[in-house]
Amino acid sequence: MSRENPKDPQPVPMPDPTTIDRIIAQGDPETLVVWAERIGKALARQVATSQIRNVFGTARQIQLRWDKDPESAYRDAVLLRPKLSYFAKREGQGMEDLRRILAPALEVMSQTPQPEERKARFNRFMDFFEAIVAYHKAYGGKEN
Repeated sequence: MSRENPKDPQPVPMPDPTTIDRIIAQGDPETLVVWAERIGKALARQVATSQIRNVFGTARQIQLRWDKDPESAYRDAVLLRPKLSYFAKREGQGMEDLRRILAPALEVMSQTPQPEERKARFNRFMDFFEAIVAYHKAYGGKEN
């Protein structure tokens, strides 16, 4: 009988474009929670808490500035995609997997020309990211 070793990293599930659209464009909270748990659990053994929090903190700062300066915040949100690539290259496979999930979510955010819808989509992106971070921690997210 084979048992899963909790210390072994498990592959990070990759949501397809339709799933990302349901989470970010349509705002489906059930899909968000299901996928955030899958992703957070898989990342818990691969990515240190400080690594994921670094990226999350940057995204949170953008969200907090959105009402004051929406154009600049939107620009910075789009520029998160190359920052995610940088973090992935620097930090390894777990962060690369996270980049492969978050970058398409950011693309969905920017696929609408309406400023209010962009803001709503970015907020849903942040809900998704925050849920991933929460599940990462709940499943014993790797310490430095």
